[in-house]
Amino acid sequence: MPTPEWNLSPTPEFIRTSQSYEKKHPDELAATLANLLHRYLPRLNHARHHALVQDGCLHHEGHGVIAIDQNGQGKSLRETRLYAYPDDASRTLHFLLIADKSSQKRDLRTVQVILKRIQSGPSHG
Repeated sequence: MPTPEWNLSPTPEFIRTSQSYEKKHPDELAATLANLLHRYLPRLNHARHHALVQDGCLHHEGHGVIAIDQNGQGKSLRETRLYAYPDDASRTLHFLLIADKSSQKRDLRTVQVILKRIQSGPSHG
């Protein structure tokens, strides 16, 4: 029996940062979204558990958070990370933030705050 497809759930922080990225770094935004939609999501939809999905554009950041980068989508692109949290129980892929790799330490702290909010929210699980 096929597994149900994943639901996509962007956070307000993801929407805000992706709108900013669209203005400042449209090629990088397009590259990370292409990796999300054409590389990661199809594999995720066929996996029993998100941790089974591997790809060169994926980075495991701890606490179940993954980062999808711009690799493979063109040369001279700024290093970018789209942070997401795949919740296997609800089959929901939460988009947390998109940011430049240079601010990764700060961004990961922000991601943890967003993740705590998601995990304590009424819609979790």
